[in-house]
Amino acid sequence: MKIVHDSTLFTRIGLGVLDHLTKHHGAPVQPTAEGDAPALAGRVILVSSARPGEGKSFVAQGLAHALAEQQEGDVVWVDAAFDTPPVETDISRRGAAGFSEIMTLGSLQGLAPAGAGPDRLWRLGRGVLAQRSLLFRPEAVRKGLMALRAGFALTVLDAPSLDGCGALLAEVDACVMVVDSRHTSRHAAQQALAAAHLGPDRLAGLVLNHRPRPLPRWLGGD
Repeated sequence: MKIVHDSTLFTRIGLGVLDHLTKHHGAPVQPTAEGDAPALAGRVILVSSARPGEGKSFVAQGLAHALAEQQEGDVVWVDAAFDTPPVETDISRRGAAGFSEIMTLGSLQGLAPAGAGPDRLWRLGRGVLAQRSLLFRPEAVRKGLMALRAGFALTVLDAPSLDGCGALLAEVDACVMVVDSRHTSRHAAQQALAAAHLGPDRLAGLVLNHRPRPLPRWLGGD
């Protein structure tokens, strides 16, 4: 996973997410087999948007990279966008296990080092059992996230748009919303947040993708 990005941008986003988690849930702690940390100490962050194609994957990968540099625990970036076809480079296309197998079997399979970035950064594909309907099964979602919480200080989910997240929304600790201001209006973003029941206590940040010039008034412009 090679990431080329403005490191300052993702540093700011990561620090904001860590501050939100610490305020509402306590600082993330690396789970250990010896029991030094609570069994399910890991925190889960969902990256989503009001509609598909707003840059969620770019932000999720950049955020995971930054978080792996900003704290001491392991971080895993997870492809949970079951509503879109896998990209050509997705190892799940070749039959590799991933997040969907963890959701159904409950054990960590298909995990791999990120290949670029900090040593504490890992990646996990969607797996061969990935179907949109699986995200709407609360027990399966809970099983998958429990396994990730028990293995990582932080999990970053590259998720579908908000209306396709299903049971993920009720199980994660914080959400980061990506807005492509060229195509998504304030009204559309507010509607998506309201439908997902995401209030300020659960929204860790809003990332403006493809920032327009001038900045629209609803995003703080003149």
